[in-house]
This record gives sequence, structure tokens and C-alpha cells, in this order.
Amino acid sequence: MHVFVHIGTHKTGTTSLQACLRTWARELADSGLLVPSAGTLCDSSGHHNLAFQLAGDSRYDPTLGGLQELVDELRLADSSPTLRKAVISSEDFCCLVEKPDALRRLESTLRREGHTLTWVVFLRRVDDYSESLYTTLWGCGVRPRFGYPGFVLSILAWGKYRQTQRFGGSVHYFDFVVFARRWRQLSASRLLLRDYDQALARQGVLPCFLTILGAPEALFATAVSEQSRLNSRMEHVTRRYRRFLRPLLMARFQRGNRRVING
Repeated sequence: MHVFVHIGTHKTGTTSLQACLRTWARELADSGLLVPSAGTLCDSSGHHNLAFQLAGDSRYDPTLGGLQELVDELRLADSSPTLRKAVISSEDFCCLVEKPDALRRLESTLRREGHTLTWVVFLRRVDDYSESLYTTLWGCGVRPRFGYPGFVLSILAWGKYRQTQRFGGSVHYFDFVVFARRWRQLSASRLLLRDYDQALARQGVLPCFLTILGAPEALFATAVSEQSRLNSRMEHVTRRYRRFLRPLLMARFQRGNRRVING
């Protein structure tokens, strides 16, 4: 079976993508695409519990299933004459780039079962991404030193933001050139990069993702109608800093990021 692993990133419509995958699980299964339930948090969530397990995150709940339960579900699906592909999704998978053993554990476990993998990631303009991610982290209780300016200065200096205050820590890359290079060094499977902003402006993120999966065209009309809800919340906390910090982020990262996405 070929397994698509959607790894994020954060703030690229992942919640809507995951909710649609779970909602359409029956229709997708009828077309040969399994959406496993193992490792999810609820009927509409992505496979976050699996990501928590791999990352050593304190939010991991053994009762919700993890890697072994995913393997068992895929084994059962292998006995079906119609299921040929599967998809799992969590934006927290992208943080495994900083946890090589965990990333290799996921890949090697699936490959030992005879599965092949494609990693799928949507990447967003860094100026918009910084504001959206900052407010989300703030809502989770993460308090960057010196607020949003300090958050951006850390990104400009290191190409990523590392938080250690909640859930065992996490790392969020803004230098996508470095992210893609490091991921490909760690994994032998294909890494498929997609431009979030370009997808949003054209067919929409959901239809773009469904095209990658080879999903039935009948779902696309529903996907388009869902699209307007993706990342529609205005970011208020960071507004007064936009004039100064957004140009710095774009100058530092945008050219290289565009090159790696389009290359």
C-alpha cells in the first residue's frame, strides 16, 4: 500500500483538511483510499496522537492508539481487494525534522510492512505564517521573550522558532530550504512540496490536496465550498509591527523558499 503522510505545516489549513478526510472517509475508501482512525483524537481530527507519541509529547494518550495500532489497521486494509492507498495527517509530523530517530522510526516501520511513502507538505509565505503561528502559540500558552518582535528576531537569526515552554517543545521552520534539505537527508521517501498561497489563489488547498491523493472528482465541489473557512481569522496582536517586520522576513527567506518549492 502507498501511504501519503501529510506533515503540515502549521497554519496551512490543516484542521479543515483533516476534518474533510475524516468526514469523507467512507467515500474515499470506496475509491480505494483508506483514512485510518488509529492515532486520531476524535472523529474530526488528524493523526495527532500518533505524532505526539513519536515526538515524546506529553499530550500522547495510549488509549487513542499510536504507531502499532496504525500498523494493525493498515494490515487489515491490505486484505481488502480495493484499498490501495492510505493517508495520515498531522501538522506536528513536520516537527519530527528535529527528531531524526522518531522520523526514521515512522518511515522504517511502514516500509518494513511493505508500504511505500510520500511526504506531503504545504508551505506558506513567511510573513503571514509568522503572524498566524505566533497567535496560535500564544493561545497555547507559549510566551516568546519580547513578544512578537522577539519571536521574529529569533526566526531571522536561526531560520526557525524553537519553543520549550509547552508539550515537550516544538520547532517551526521558516527557512524552507534548510527544512527540505534536512528532511531529505533523513528520509529516503519522496518529499512533495506545495505552495499554500498559490493553491489558495487557484483551485484551493483542499482540491489541491485531493488531487495529490487521487480522490474522486465528486468531492471537489464540496472541497471548494469548504475553502473559505481556511485561515480566515484576522490576526490582531501583531498588526502594529507589520510595517517593520514583514519586509525583513520576506527579504531573508522568500527568494530561497520560492526556489525550493518551485524546484
